[in-house]
Amino acid sequence: MTQFRQFERPNFYAGRLVTAADFQQDQDYFRAKLRLHNRLLHGWGVVTGLQVSESAGTLTVSAGLALDCAGNELVLAEPRHTALSNVAGRRYVTIQYVEVPTRQQPSPTGDTQFSTILEDVRIQITSIDPASGHSNSAINVACGIDHPLCLATIRRNGSKWRIGIARRRRLSK
Repeated sequence: MTQFRQFERPNFYAGRLVTAADFQQDQDYFRAKLRLHNRLLHGWGVVTGLQVSESAGTLTVSAGLALDCAGNELVLAEPRHTALSNVAGRRYVTIQYVEVPTRQQPSPTGDTQFSTILEDVRIQITSIDPASGHSNSAINVACGIDHPLCLATIRRNGSKWRIGIARRRRLSK
């Protein structure tokens, strides 16, 4: 069941003292609205790209876009490569939204703060299928939980790797 909450945003007017907390609340408001829109109107899954392939013991995930169950946009701008050494048995190739603080600079209080946050993704090979708790219903409603999205399964078959496309959802248009 989808949890709902009321949204609150700052009201800016001439002469108002604006603080960092006001700007953060403004950012949080729009980000939460976008995630709600993505989750309930589009669901979760791969939008385009994010194909998984293997060559010479290196796994490659192509550039692409997906939506996770929390409504985050998972953007992979360039292909990512991962060595398949020490990988055995059936494994899941996953992608997950991460925020990476960048551009350190001194703050007025003398400590160091990050001035920007890079929205990125983490590609992992894991033994746990993150989609195991999702139903097979035709309705593509996201669960609302921030967890990895499975792109493919991999398994070594002799000297070759078998890659299976993970269960993918058709995103609503």
